[in-house]
Amino acid sequence: MRGPRFDRIVPLLTLVLVGLGAVFLLELNTDLLIVNLGEELPSFSVAWLLLAGLSLVTGVGVELIARTYDRLYRSGWTTELALGRRRVELALPLWNLPILTPLAIFAFFRLFKGALATNAYLIVLLATGALLTIVLVAQHYLISGSEEQRRAARTALTVAAFALAFAIFSAVTFNRYRTLYAIALIFPSTLLLAADMLRGRLRSLWLIAAVIAIVMIESYWALSYWPTSFLLVSVTLLVIFYVLLGLVQTAATSVETGTATLARRGLIEYGAVGTIAIVALVVAMTYLRSQHIDLRIP
Repeated sequence: MRGPRFDRIVPLLTLVLVGLGAVFLLELNTDLLIVNLGEELPSFSVAWLLLAGLSLVTGVGVELIARTYDRLYRSGWTTELALGRRRVELALPLWNLPILTPLAIFAFFRLFKGALATNAYLIVLLATGALLTIVLVAQHYLISGSEEQRRAARTALTVAAFALAFAIFSAVTFNRYRTLYAIALIFPSTLLLAADMLRGRLRSLWLIAAVIAIVMIESYWALSYWPTSFLLVSVTLLVIFYVLLGLVQTAATSVETGTATLARRGLIEYGAVGTIAIVALVVAMTYLRSQHIDLRIP
């Protein structure tokens, strides 16, 4: 088995980081990049449109890398699309994490640009390069590796997905977007992340992922009334996301094996994890308030 295709990974990383650097230079002139749509609508930065284009370029780069893998079309990580009379197989399932990486990391560390100044942008470049490298290398072993390597790659991709989820939740909760705007951000991101982590483990993948995304939106709406640090709210959302994914995976496994005991055990385990985590967060919030520590502003 050949190792990861660094001859293609490095050029893609270079392109993404140079693109991020260009976005940073443009964003320094905020007067030109901020668009105001009116008093009732929030202003937004054109940088997000540039980042969306950069994410699309990242996805195309992932496709070109994936096509060098001999086992790609036997791995189950392709999707068949109809383009007119032609049918084309693309590695779209592998796009999910790479296209979200620059967006999520930029959204998170941008919150700290007031405290970190230009260092925040440097951290974005380093974090994006490191996480994107981990994701691309893990995808290589996910397709071409041995059974043990595929398990390790799946674990690495799961950790990366939760890190991206936390970054996205933080960006949304810090700005305390209205539910309508939160839907536009949380729904597609959690839909892609849930689909990526559940792929190959259950049927009706996109339906289940959509239900999880809707539950996350409802959770955000409920937690938006919680007067505490955006970081605590983000961690709470992450715990809810983790518990939902765990319950779905346990239910799918129990249905596949026909073991009801496994479903009950999973319900108890993940329910206990979620309850303990949320109680710990409430205790942390109470302590911070008693010490007059305010973490609402990065």
